[in-house]
Amino acid sequence: MRNLKISSKADISYFPYKLRELQAEFIYYIQKNIKNGDIIIDAATGFGKTPLILASLLPISLNQGYKIIWAVRTGTETDRPIEELKKINDFSDKKIFGLSFRGKKDMCLLWRDLNLKGELEHDDVSFLCKLHQKDCKYLLNYKYKKIDLIEIATTPLLYSEILKYCEKEEICPYKLQLDLIIFADVVALNYNYIISKDIGWVLQNRINYANSFLVIDEAHNLQNVCSNLNSDRITMGTIRNSLKEMDELNIDGIKEIRQFLNRMKFYFKETLEKIIDEDIEFNVYECIKKCSENLESFIRMIRKINKCGILIRRRKLLDGKAPRSSLYHLSNFWISAISNMNIDGIAFIASKEEDKRESINIEMWDMRSNVFLKNTWKKFYRCIFCSGTLKPIDSFAEIIGLEKYIGKVFPSPFLENAFSLITKDLTSEGEELSEKMAKSYLRAIDIFIKNLKTNIAIFSASYRIQNTLLEYGLKEIIEKNNRKFFLETKDISGKTSRKILDEFKACAKEPIKGVLCATMAGRYAEGADFPGKELEGIFLVGVPFDKLTIKTKLYIEYYQKIYGKLHIFI
Repeated sequence: MRNLKISSKADISYFPYKLRELQAEFIYYIQKNIKNGDIIIDAATGFGKTPLILASLLPISLNQGYKIIWAVRTGTETDRPIEELKKINDFSDKKIFGLSFRGKKDMCLLWRDLNLKGELEHDDVSFLCKLHQKDCKYLLNYKYKKIDLIEIATTPLLYSEILKYCEKEEICPYKLQLDLIIFADVVALNYNYIISKDIGWVLQNRINYANSFLVIDEAHNLQNVCSNLNSDRITMGTIRNSLKEMDELNIDGIKEIRQFLNRMKFYFKETLEKIIDEDIEFNVYECIKKCSENLESFIRMIRKINKCGILIRRRKLLDGKAPRSSLYHLSNFWISAISNMNIDGIAFIASKEEDKRESINIEMWDMRSNVFLKNTWKKFYRCIFCSGTLKPIDSFAEIIGLEKYIGKVFPSPFLENAFSLITKDLTSEGEELSEKMAKSYLRAIDIFIKNLKTNIAIFSASYRIQNTLLEYGLKEIIEKNNRKFFLETKDISGKTSRKILDEFKACAKEPIKGVLCATMAGRYAEGADFPGKELEGIFLVGVPFDKLTIKTKLYIEYYQKIYGKLHIFI
């Protein structure tokens, strides 16, 4: 391992803005300490963490041959460091190349051409890609056209710019991205490419991790991202749809599979009757016993169901439909559940399915963020974790399994510039937002919009709350006030979300201002930059606290078991 050469003062030559309070100290702190170990930085939103970290690392990475991998939670956030890199290039007159990397769902042109019925998930697009490896015109064009990668890799590229270029040339955007990574000084991508073993190989085959700086942006998300990545769920609807899919097949053993699925359906109904108010633990062993003679016969049936699911997916593609299969999903859930049912830190939860009180949701939930993540950080030369909510730093380091590190909290320089109001008699507590309370919120929002002649945002604690406000006239109030209405939906695509964000920000310079409606856990809640007058007022509808459920109880018990009763992180 090479020794980093560090200057005795901050190198600010790559910072493209006028330095504000504490920013030079921030740059020097990273440049001075990066040789000693990983770094945790807590600094408020608006501090300038993205350009500051890039400006801190670029003098080192460019001079000594290190790459910078910038990992974020959402696709929208991957553009932020590349946007700053463009400004750094203009400021420094350098030709530093970087790109924002997206998955196949955002970058596949073939599935758009096929115009398949139904919404596709990432797994569906990967399945489609695998089936058409030999006849996809975009892959074939990329293979046989002469594409000058060096010429393309002369300026930082957002994923949308790569997509636009590939649409024009009729070549595969995903394949072009992969090959451009080799030339990149900075690569911005989703956490999953760093954390997940299933897709992590995409990056490891092209970048030497040991010769790279890893920046984890909005790092407070790591615990939940890790849990979500290793978790899965099925519902009563999964079984019902699986039974319907069996009607489409004509293979040996159908009767046996149907009986198996009906036994599982009956056990789910029995479990549903035990759920009074909140969720309960789900007994995997009992379910296996009720469905089969023993574990071996259960596994045999799951393997048969998996093969049926693959057949259904192929047929749907031939019929011009999204290759979704409940049989395939059900089998994958149980394959994973059987592998993990004896592992401490993995729980199985049964709950009433949201908005469907007669149905049930079975979730495999992984709490082991420290165990799962601790070996990830060791692959990289150095890691930097940043966010505005990492205090206390030592506790955060324990949760993510980080060992050798140094950390610093930078105080917010903006408190005197913020004006906050807390409204009386407004609450979003409870299972549902009542009509009376929703209308009270709408009256307050109406007053808020009337008194701010600027771009504003309305962030709800959940999509449930947002949908209730829309039901009672949120859009109509916004448009009545002569504002442009922009809405983030739950399943919004990367391309659409980028378009909405750009159009909303552009309203700041127009006579008619914009109102962005989104959720506090969605694409626009963090990582999006709103400089100047692009966003000057925010109305928060509720606080996105987790419910006190069996999950909370199990989390506390698990972390008490690991750290003792004085260390509880939820």
